[in-house]
Amino acid sequence: MSRNKSFQISIPTDKDGFVGRACDAHGCKQYFKIFVPDHRETLYCPYCGAQFHKNQLITANQLKHVREAGLEEVREYALDEIQKMFKSAFRGSKNIKYTPGRRRPKRTVRPHYVERKVDTEFECAECTVKFQVYGIFGYCPGCKCENLQIYDANWANIKRKLSTEESELQRTLRHAYGDLVSTFEVFCAQRGKRLTDEKGNFQVLFDARKFFKKHGGVDIVDEIETSDLLALRRLFQKRHVFIHAGGEITERYVKMIPEDKPLLGTTAALSVAELETASGAMRHALGKLIKSMERKG
Repeated sequence: MSRNKSFQISIPTDKDGFVGRACDAHGCKQYFKIFVPDHRETLYCPYCGAQFHKNQLITANQLKHVREAGLEEVREYALDEIQKMFKSAFRGSKNIKYTPGRRRPKRTVRPHYVERKVDTEFECAECTVKFQVYGIFGYCPGCKCENLQIYDANWANIKRKLSTEESELQRTLRHAYGDLVSTFEVFCAQRGKRLTDEKGNFQVLFDARKFFKKHGGVDIVDEIETSDLLALRRLFQKRHVFIHAGGEITERYVKMIPEDKPLLGTTAALSVAELETASGAMRHALGKLIKSMERKG
């Protein structure tokens, strides 16, 4: 019997040809899917950007299936080898005749799982890799592209949810305000790491502005129209009060948005129009950040 033997076990895809992947990075562990023909030797987690060999991204369900199928292959191989050994041992013997017993047919091991459904499918404009993710993400898993196309993809996903959940628009808007701030936070955090080891608070617009002024020499909200900047400022503050104050406009809110002082004590109003205006202003701010860092190399 040879010392080493390899078996090929197929991992099934979903009906569209995508296979599940699971980030192996500590603190992430998130699930996504990649179109099978687009797999590369090196892949990146679309959420945290960690780099992996493609074989490191196997999910728990896939690993369980591979082990079960592998054991069946080993069983068959071992029985074949045992039969060969006995045949060889008794070959030419006049007193002992070896006749193999009946064996059960090789069992087809089918997976006991299906790949999860994932929110949204994207195709990277840089490397054309097709992938599917939950919610907000920061990178292409094929090339780690992190330009404004990633921002646009996240914004398109937010808008899609708004258009498909009209029956609960206010609840969906609360999530959308939060998702857009999260998109900004992820985008800024990626670039902040290139500038300094100092951590920034990118959930607060003007903290982010101060951070990039100090470490990058750029004012990310400069040149944004006053009305658009007001929508962006409101986006951040309304997201904050819905998380921490039940949606009520507080003294802290008014301190940040003095234009809304007459609304103190009322519930902050959310709207698709405000969200769209804020998104345009945010894209302008992030675009300015990208250009400033490209000039610096």
